[in-house]
Amino acid sequence: MKKFFFIAAAVVAMAACSKVESADNTPGRKIAFEVANYASQTKAAEDPGSVLAETNNFSSKAWLHANGEATGTNFFGTTANNYVETVTYNGSNAWEPELEYFWPKGAGSYINFVSWFATNSKAPSTVSETVMNWGTAADPMTIATDDNFLFADEAWRYTDNAETYKYDGVTKGVPTLFHHALAKIKFNLLLKTETPSTKSIWDVEVQTVTFKVGNNGYLALVNEDKNSTGTQPWKVGTTYSSGAAATSATIGWARPTSTTLETIVETTSTASDVAKEFAKLQFLNFQPTTASSSAPYKTDAQVLLPERTVMPQIIENGVVTFGITFTIKIYHDADSNGVKDGDAFSNELITIEDTTNLFTLVNSVSEWKMNTKYTYNVTIDPVGRKVLFDPAVAEWNTVETAETEIYHAD
Repeated sequence: MKKFFFIAAAVVAMAACSKVESADNTPGRKIAFEVANYASQTKAAEDPGSVLAETNNFSSKAWLHANGEATGTNFFGTTANNYVETVTYNGSNAWEPELEYFWPKGAGSYINFVSWFATNSKAPSTVSETVMNWGTAADPMTIATDDNFLFADEAWRYTDNAETYKYDGVTKGVPTLFHHALAKIKFNLLLKTETPSTKSIWDVEVQTVTFKVGNNGYLALVNEDKNSTGTQPWKVGTTYSSGAAATSATIGWARPTSTTLETIVETTSTASDVAKEFAKLQFLNFQPTTASSSAPYKTDAQVLLPERTVMPQIIENGVVTFGITFTIKIYHDADSNGVKDGDAFSNELITIEDTTNLFTLVNSVSEWKMNTKYTYNVTIDPVGRKVLFDPAVAEWNTVETAETEIYHAD
């Protein structure tokens, strides 16, 4: 089952710096940052700073086109920080850069803004007014399960703070809508059966879950000046298509020819050589007798693999595999009172090999897209078919001897 992830927007107001000669650098002309609830699907946060839920800061670059010059010059920061400003929420009503910057006063002057956010000390490999690259084919990025990359729609040709979102109590600014560059996945597990039973009880316990996923790749984004003030979404560039198994621009990310696999193992084992350990995932005392008519008997879902970040990629014919081992124990309940009669009369270990392609198990999702969260609901039917008997009696075999004379009177 696929679920879409919508983020609230951070609206960023950034503009020309104090490098611009101006006789009127009043507070009304200082670059401010408006934070608002951009996505209509998302409830507005009481604290404007929490709209960008992932962080209280992000990075931004800006280019000043003084007097309408075709070529922009770096406006934020210095050579020491590659002209990148860190923008931080001030705790009350604005997002502020480390230094103060002011809007330009020259005729025809304007500023373009590009903003992004990344965890784990990662960053785009290239940022310009028209190109944003996250890694390259020659030097792909390795995606960790807790990575989070965001890129914002580019703000083109701004000359002043704009009141785009009219968020109460928040300063005006340049609007910046962030999008997730990665995808997220989660696996749930539940028991479900169509077969009722009043005389048996099932216990199901997961032993090991193994999930393998390609985790290295690169993303090429391009943007275009429409010669008007406003925001412009980034589009996937053409270089993505040179990667292996990247055949859809909706994915964006491409894998290099040499794919690195990350193996995620969750297990009840306490052996020192396992990657991770999780508490026993158990479904105890499952007796399918309480569902309404025509409804399946099922348990509440439990988390099998917690939510984690993955690189967007093709699932069909891809490198993503999934495996699980679990035990099914069956007990008698002769009195139909929900109490097990002694020990289990059946105890089996079921294995789905960890080389099984995920798409063969769940063919409704053929690719993971950027800015999308996927929840896989895995079901186990432990009941199956009841053991019945088909009695029959074989026909009598008939043997009739030939006439045999046993007495002859002379």
